[in-house]
Amino acid sequence: MTLTVTIDSRETNRIKSATKYYEEQGLTVNVEELPIGDYIFTDGKESVVFEFKLISDFVSSIQSNRVFNQSINMAENYDYAFVMIHGDLATRSKCLAMSRNYQQITVYQYLGAIASLNRYVTVLQCYSPYLNESYYTMLTQAKKCLKNKPIVKKFPKKHKNPAFNWLCYCIYGINAKTAQKIVQECNLHTKKDLDNLTLTRLT
Repeated sequence: MTLTVTIDSRETNRIKSATKYYEEQGLTVNVEELPIGDYIFTDGKESVVFEFKLISDFVSSIQSNRVFNQSINMAENYDYAFVMIHGDLATRSKCLAMSRNYQQITVYQYLGAIASLNRYVTVLQCYSPYLNESYYTMLTQAKKCLKNKPIVKKFPKKHKNPAFNWLCYCIYGINAKTAQKIVQECNLHTKKDLDNLTLTRLT
């Protein structure tokens, strides 16, 4: 499999190390400003996108809700979307606390945010001081996805219709057959179409 990785040009502190690592793995590396995500792996047919967050950045993005908006954008535009959290456990401990009185967010808020994100993307965590371990994790995950062998997801590849994905994967009790019928009967093409679907029309 021939892979290309595009790195967001705003990944200023990691461009050099990421480029070196992926070139050593035989990938073609491009650097450009990406509208969505920080790393995009492609085999020329399908693409896998990753939003890369250091633990401190992930914590601040929870507070601003930025990571949720970024994840929704990735899920709506790519078949495979992941958030990669990187940092050692000591850093994680410094950023989290059992009480919000003297730290930024609690460990429960941190875990709750990950649980929320996992409804529409997959969160990967690498608790290591070495960036290469996260680079390896992203590359391995991308290869598995592009070979149609997902590691974390237990359901088939996401549909290109966001309304179908939300019905099938985010609402308990609706399977793929039912979701497809609702999408077709109600003419749903986007998440906004689903949001505007009335109970009367659905019934």
